[in-house]
Amino acid sequence: MNELKKNQLDYSNVLSAVAYDMRNSLTIMFQSMQSLANQSTNEKLLSVDELADMNYQVQRLNGGLTQLMALYQVDNDRLVTNISEQSIADLLESVVCQNDLYTKSKNIDIKIDVEEDTYWSLDLDLVSYLFDDILSNAIRYSRDKIAISFLVKDGFLNIIIDDDSDGYPQRMLDAANAPLDNLVADYGRIGIGLLFAKLIALSHQNANRHGKIILSNSSPLGGSSFVLQLP
Repeated sequence: MNELKKNQLDYSNVLSAVAYDMRNSLTIMFQSMQSLANQSTNEKLLSVDELADMNYQVQRLNGGLTQLMALYQVDNDRLVTNISEQSIADLLESVVCQNDLYTKSKNIDIKIDVEEDTYWSLDLDLVSYLFDDILSNAIRYSRDKIAISFLVKDGFLNIIIDDDSDGYPQRMLDAANAPLDNLVADYGRIGIGLLFAKLIALSHQNANRHGKIILSNSSPLGGSSFVLQLP
């Protein structure tokens, strides 16, 4: 099936699933604040881990809002994009910086191997959101190492995030290869994230070629590997 063709996505179900996921994050944050409020005055201190977890939930809420706003602009199952030439190094360094608190709390070492003079035409907001989501999950499940690199091959920019986690579960690998219209119904929360990642990739087109995402457990660090290919 050509994913660029019109799919039978039920966007009311997608939007409902995104809103439900956001509500879960709000519930977790509310429980954390209630726990803090119930402490005595001289005990009301957040640990680094608690603060980092709240930061993670805030980022998930921000991601959910980004999804909602972008999905309302979907045209023929492709997100409306604002393409411009961007520095890949600046984009990735900005995403890493946004996750600095979470990275330090987990004692994760992140290596970025991207040349400063690498530029590519893309939608900065959508691609930044995508890598923020991928990186925050890599931080959550990695042991202590993450590597970010890139490769230009056959007219495609490949941006790669490798980690030393236990790897993607088989269900997530299966979902990555599933048709767009089956993702949310068949894979739930996993499907929501992958649907949006696929839509971001597919919305980047050039000379009849389109972007794609590739998930595998072939990371040189021994864990999972996420690749975004952009034409």
